[in-house]
Amino acid sequence: MNFRATLTIILLSLSCISARGQKYDRGYDNAKPVTFAPKKSFMVSGTAKFSCHTMDDYKFLIIDDINSNGYTISVNPNFLYMIRDNIGVGLSFSYGRTLLDMESANMSMSEISMSVNDYYRLSQSFTGALAFRPYIPLGKSGRFSLFAQVELGFSTTTSKNTANISSDTKGTFTNKYKILLGVNPGISAFITNHFAIEASVGILGFNYTWANQKHNQVANGSHSLSDASLMLNLATLSLGLAYYL
Repeated sequence: MNFRATLTIILLSLSCISARGQKYDRGYDNAKPVTFAPKKSFMVSGTAKFSCHTMDDYKFLIIDDINSNGYTISVNPNFLYMIRDNIGVGLSFSYGRTLLDMESANMSMSEISMSVNDYYRLSQSFTGALAFRPYIPLGKSGRFSLFAQVELGFSTTTSKNTANISSDTKGTFTNKYKILLGVNPGISAFITNHFAIEASVGILGFNYTWANQKHNQVANGSHSLSDASLMLNLATLSLGLAYYL
């Protein structure tokens, strides 16, 4: 083997060793860290929703003469303490209340007809969860940041249903309980030095639910359900304000 061939083999071997040992640098190690939420600061945020409706002789698909009114209220405060720069832990709470008072509704399809009078449903729920939120600042200004909030919590819901069907009044009382684990990524942007606007949506969730039910104060029933999802859930899309201090 001549000298030129030997030198070529040595250079190729050194190149392979260098390529194997080289660490791909994406720039994070050398970049100056950006602080969006500094250590020992607090964050208070929340969302709120209210809606009401009134129907007077309304028709929906095969249901005629709907006369009803109702409302929905939900409040969701969130508290975080920054244990490190851009990492917060805290608590999340939620309260919801829904009322539907339907005086009458008639359903007719082919030779089947049914009427419902004096249908009443009232439910309210309470949820508490432990929250963990890391931030990933965008750019160098410290005004924009991505985040992913992880929550582990417990929920309880009570509901009351009564209806007059075929001249018989029927009522059902339900107590529902839920253990939940969810991941809600989002984006936050400061609009002043302390106030920020946030948008988040759920993508990962695990729920275990069980319920106890009493019908007409006589019959008892129960059920349980577990489910897991890994998908974009637009029903959980929320917008809110946050205050950092």
